Amino acid sequence: MMKRTVTWTVFLIIGLFGAIVKGGPYREAGVCSYIGPDHKATTPSDPNGVINPIFRGWATDVYSYGPTPTPTSTSPRYPRYILYFDPTMALGPSYSNISYDTVSLGDLDQNEINAGVTPGQITLSFTQTIRDQNGYDFVVFENGFRVQGNLYFCEFAYVEVSSDGTYFARFPSVDLTGVLDPNQYNCYFDITQVYNLAGKHPNNYGTFTGTPFDLSEITNEPNVVAGLVDLNSISYVRIVDIPGSGNFYDNAKKFIDPCTWPDWDYYDANHPIYDAWPTKWSDGFDLESIGVLQPQEYGGDINLDGIVDYEDLDIFAQCWLSHFGQDNYLSRCDLAKPKDLTVTFKDFAVFAKDWRKVEQWR
Repeated sequence: MMKRTVTWTVFLIIGLFGAIVKGGPYREAGVCSYIGPDHKATTPSDPNGVINPIFRGWATDVYSYGPTPTPTSTSPRYPRYILYFDPTMALGPSYSNISYDTVSLGDLDQNEINAGVTPGQITLSFTQTIRDQNGYDFVVFENGFRVQGNLYFCEFAYVEVSSDGTYFARFPSVDLTGVLDPNQYNCYFDITQVYNLAGKHPNNYGTFTGTPFDLSEITNEPNVVAGLVDLNSISYVRIVDIPGSGNFYDNAKKFIDPCTWPDWDYYDANHPIYDAWPTKWSDGFDLESIGVLQPQEYGGDINLDGIVDYEDLDIFAQCWLSHFGQDNYLSRCDLAKPKDLTVTFKDFAVFAKDWRKVEQWR
């Protein structure tokens, strides 16, 4: 009886939902760091807010920190900016309502890039081991912010993981934004054109979310295949700044191109990555924190509030019969495994099975 009720509700909502906001193909939401008593996102300053219980741990130690050796002209030569280069600011929970609770990796100018200077990076370690579990596995928080719609001020970074602090595997990424202006500083980006780069989601000015990562996406990376990185025993996460000049590239050739529907094929080239470059005040990527997630046993919990309910049903209905590349497709609604980049009755069967289930951490 319950499944029948859900089914009729789905088709009712399918007939009623409004226009979908247009954008790129990578529309996954960030994970909020704070929730209120109603389990909705709130701010760290909310007296009734608590750290989202979907997190089971946070980075505990700085394993290494290597900011760029010659930060840009508006950098920590002035005492105020030293605050941006304390790596311990990235430890513990996300408190992004505090102005200086980030650590910057430094930026590179074009001369340094041409000379092959290594971009800034930081490696954090965890007492709570990160494992390849159901759903997302960890979340990276930067301090970007929304301007309007899908447009955000962003500073991007590569994300790598390791079991022993020596051998790392990097998450492949996609950046379809293209250069917006020869002088990238203060340019804004459509984050739905970006995938698997830290810094994508807003974490400032009233919106406190981070970018989630799923270890299952790097099972074919060389160091994982060789057994040098154990995805069930990750103790280190490394963040590597990307100077957004277009000299550094994504790994798009490893991903399906949404424009190839229905005969799916991969992107035919990797793309240059652009962000707000060169940066000022705090230089390069600003890491706020990295959180370790609880397993998400029920894929039907699309909005990650810990219960499969009508809010998830509404999201699912908006994605009904869509495919990757369409404005209303959302990967989290593609529930049946293996994913086939479409949302159909197979996915609804999974959703119906999960209906009204509640995660243990909620």
